[in-house]
Amino acid sequence: FHTGKESALFDKSTPVRLGMAETPSQNTAAYVRVSTADQDAERQRESILNEYDEDTIDWFVDIDSGASLSRDQYNDMRESIDDYGVITATEIDRLGRSFSELASFVEELRQKDIGLNLTQQPIDTTNEDDWMADMLLNMLIVLADAERKMIQDRVQQGVDKAMRDGKRVGRPPFGYDVEDGFMYQDPAEYNRAQNFIREVKKGRAKSTTADYFEIPQSAVQSILKRSHQNYEIPFDNDLWTIERAKVEAGEKLLEPLE
Repeated sequence: FHTGKESALFDKSTPVRLGMAETPSQNTAAYVRVSTADQDAERQRESILNEYDEDTIDWFVDIDSGASLSRDQYNDMRESIDDYGVITATEIDRLGRSFSELASFVEELRQKDIGLNLTQQPIDTTNEDDWMADMLLNMLIVLADAERKMIQDRVQQGVDKAMRDGKRVGRPPFGYDVEDGFMYQDPAEYNRAQNFIREVKKGRAKSTTADYFEIPQSAVQSILKRSHQNYEIPFDNDLWTIERAKVEAGEKLLEPLE
């Protein structure tokens, strides 16, 4: 396991991911998320190893504490998802914090023909019949839409109350809304911002990538400048300049966004 720090929760004989997979045979990405409160990493690990050979797995492990909600390993997995044929976890809620984020993730897997196997839930899209993936995606889309509408209703009620109380209602960052003076994530917009950052980091042009994800050009600079604090994904403009130069020189090829 690689968690960014040593942890007694994990057997140190387990393969560690340090970037790219060590061999081409490692084509399964296993994601484990555990809080320091429940400490059930071993249970998740054993559940996954009941179905997969340990030698074929790259492990991505995030340990959430009360002081940190960062998902660095989850983001690493999302950024290198093209390296894998299967994504596995124990339960679907390990893979997203909102229905919108889950719907986007499942749709990306389906478009790239990457299987999803949840070892403790009856969801497995690794066979040729993808009816389960379609059903799961459609269910998540419906729930995401309901989630979005509920958030919009709560936010509008908060804005109306703030205006009645004479409070100034400012513009929150893209992907957020304000309710009663507090910022809340808009799951659909927040997820688009995350995917925009991930794609730009590969060396894509900022403007056209923003258009693809329906992000206003006026929000591009602020999204990238505050990518880590607002969207949990670090972005280094100097590194992007290097990657962009490789793309423009033809040294790095990127698949068209679809």
